[in-house]
Amino acid sequence: MKILYIFFLLLTVLSVGVSYKIKDDFFYLPYPNAIEYVLALLILLITLTTAIWKKHRRRKLLLGLAASATLLIAVNSINYFLEWHPLNLSLPFSQSQSFEVSHEPYNKWLAERPESVGLNRSDMEQYLDDIESWERLRGLIIIKDGKIIVEKYQKGATRYSAFNVHSITKSILSALTGIAIQQGYLRSEHELVMPFFPEYQRQLKDLHKDKLTIDHLLTMRAGFTGWDGPQNVEQVILHEKVSEPKIGQEFKYFTGSQMLLSAILTRSTGKNTREFAEEQLFKPLGIQCAFWRKVDGYYAGGDETWFTARDLARFGELYLHQGKINGLQLLDAAWVEKSFTNYTPDSKAFRNRDCYQEVGYGYSWWLLNHKEQPVYAARGKGGQHLLILPNENIIGVILQEWNLRKNVAMEEEFIGRLLSILTSEPEMMTAED
Repeated sequence: MKILYIFFLLLTVLSVGVSYKIKDDFFYLPYPNAIEYVLALLILLITLTTAIWKKHRRRKLLLGLAASATLLIAVNSINYFLEWHPLNLSLPFSQSQSFEVSHEPYNKWLAERPESVGLNRSDMEQYLDDIESWERLRGLIIIKDGKIIVEKYQKGATRYSAFNVHSITKSILSALTGIAIQQGYLRSEHELVMPFFPEYQRQLKDLHKDKLTIDHLLTMRAGFTGWDGPQNVEQVILHEKVSEPKIGQEFKYFTGSQMLLSAILTRSTGKNTREFAEEQLFKPLGIQCAFWRKVDGYYAGGDETWFTARDLARFGELYLHQGKINGLQLLDAAWVEKSFTNYTPDSKAFRNRDCYQEVGYGYSWWLLNHKEQPVYAARGKGGQHLLILPNENIIGVILQEWNLRKNVAMEEEFIGRLLSILTSEPEMMTAED
């Protein structure tokens, strides 16, 4: 009997350890809350297998159920304190890895019909019908002239559904960096990076990192040679190599750069990145970040924030209006201009898609071209888009379920059609309209 207790205890401890390792180190994988359920089911399967033998069958079943319950309670308790992912995240392999927020997403826009702001009604109606077949689409919002003209949710998503917007987080970090400079926490974007991390100076093997500046991080021109992965601050500083000739010269997308930015904001402001964001950005905008993952003590700088479509669109409105919201210059207009300036006019990493062309990268914003029309974009893994069309005074948000297989051709066709509708010549309203 004692062997049974020891066996299930060891099985539980091992399962908690495996869950911890995967959630802590491999959070970028699909379905972040899957491992505990998989292991709980495995424990139950092992329990049923051992219960084939009649001896102590009832005790085995009770111990197996207790082990599974203990695993789920332990992992969720650790998750609560370490802030790995939302506790109320929908079950793995469900239609959407999202969760419903308790707050009211930004709701100050008036609703208008597309034709009332000059868009082609029949084209938009046909488009909204056609995207029912867009398998991964969960939310679409279009704001034009300060009015919400399209708001559509699919596959069970609602205006209260918060999704992981992944690398759109980088554009939010860029805004926070600009605010920190405005308020004097940082001298400028040309400030050196390594003085913020004096504890690592003696361990640095790669002296070229002493030449890195904040704007190198913002523009993805820091010369990092490693792969774009989930590196924490210490890994970026001590283990990721930098090529000196590429610093400030060559574009290479590297999320670790924004992890350093998050740490710099924390150390310079005396507040963690989320606190600073809530006080200086989210609250003035009237929005909330539904969840923000922590990575080894710092809030993730390059991914792992969760927003509703409406709240994300409100953030885009800040940039559309050159940093001014409700008469308040929340973000310097000069910083918005710098954010949309092209620091990399040409790169082998840029792609020509059917729906748009990548023509540059600013301060953590993509610069796109659609039929000779500029589009500024914050984009995240799995098809998350925050689009700003300055010539049309439009903000667009596209949220998708990133765990599902991507149909590239179909999704690019839908995005291209949307951009074409939004940038077409204004339609004159008739008396009947």
